[in-house]
Amino acid sequence: MEINRLKKCMKKLWKDTFHDSDVYISLVFDNYFNLDNIEYYEEDGALISALLGVPYSFGYGNLTIRGLYLCGLATVESYRNRGIMKNLITKINKRALANGYAFTFLIPSSDALRLYYSKSGYLNAIYRVEDRYTDIHNFKNEYMSILANDDERIRLLKARNYDSLTVIKLDINNQEEIEKTIRYISSIENEISTYLGLHHSQKDILAILEENSISNGDIYICKTPNGEISGVAFMNASIHKRINIPKIYHKDGSSYYKLLDRIKEGNRDQSISVFYYPEESNRQILWQQIYRAANQDGEMLGGAYRIADRTYDAGRHAKSYGMVKLLDFREILKFLAKYRSDCKFSILIKDYEIEDYALKCDIEGGMCNFNTVSNDLADIFKKKDPDLTILSKQNLAEILLRRKDNSNLIMEALGIPRLAMNMSLLLD
Repeated sequence: MEINRLKKCMKKLWKDTFHDSDVYISLVFDNYFNLDNIEYYEEDGALISALLGVPYSFGYGNLTIRGLYLCGLATVESYRNRGIMKNLITKINKRALANGYAFTFLIPSSDALRLYYSKSGYLNAIYRVEDRYTDIHNFKNEYMSILANDDERIRLLKARNYDSLTVIKLDINNQEEIEKTIRYISSIENEISTYLGLHHSQKDILAILEENSISNGDIYICKTPNGEISGVAFMNASIHKRINIPKIYHKDGSSYYKLLDRIKEGNRDQSISVFYYPEESNRQILWQQIYRAANQDGEMLGGAYRIADRTYDAGRHAKSYGMVKLLDFREILKFLAKYRSDCKFSILIKDYEIEDYALKCDIEGGMCNFNTVSNDLADIFKKKDPDLTILSKQNLAEILLRRKDNSNLIMEALGIPRLAMNMSLLLD
């Protein structure tokens, strides 16, 4: 199909399937339509099914690895359940591997789609925590209660810093503010060293800012007294009198709570959901269970006492958000060796490339050594090295992309670390 006609037909298929606005669809295709990252199926000259890939880099400190985000996966309704999209997914994964992408990833919009993509080898891999606040929550009071645990001098400094900050809405037409915001977000993402985080290019960030405006969302900027940006929050409203905050960029608690307080101030009758990733917070909530004994007048008796404390780790109760399919296991393992240079383990992947051969990988001290061996030698290797773990590619992917709450057990048993992968502000 001729390229301009293909683009026009894909936009129409997207519109008919997802019912997004023309402005939004144009934003996506103007920024990311590239034949290298597209698969489609046509029949009798008509576009039947298509998907679009968006290239991203993921980083951890100075390390980077490439992933292809799949979006707009759509098939004409009367042609569904024929395996057309499954075939396109297989093709885009082969192409992505050939083009140097270590994995592809996507965001299912329902449990049914999550099950559907799992049949193509996608695994739940990226999780989010949702903090829900009622419409009467006071973020300033919460922050001040947190500061109460600090030394008095530190508490006063932080409280004074909080009061000195100002928060404004980003004017999408203010080019200077846009450029400052882009630089700030880039700087935050480039400094991530707690997980494998998505790095947006400047073009990506600009598209995100425009998309947020198109979707009737707001962007709030926190500034210091000298005009420097110290935090950025993305906000959009749901249909149930709830404000959703999919991402807050910040370097300190003062800016974080100042942004939330300002957003709450402008939406007094709204409850708020703040989303973050398990590695972004060690937040723990202490649940206290108290027996109370009261007399007939409702007063507490002297024998009332607390009987139990229980710690609830919010990060361990994250919900699945994105799914990932690993493609280039050599690249993934080389990255993992440097990502967790403190780890040492040996694995043998029995179904690596062709049926009769396996890949042996030894990781120690940040180095990764590969050897291709026949499957017949796998048992011999196991006898020579009792610590060798034999896995299929699917088994290895499941271990690497496991939930945070399974990490300790598998680390103790196999020594294989979790590939903590997070992403934010995609065109989902």
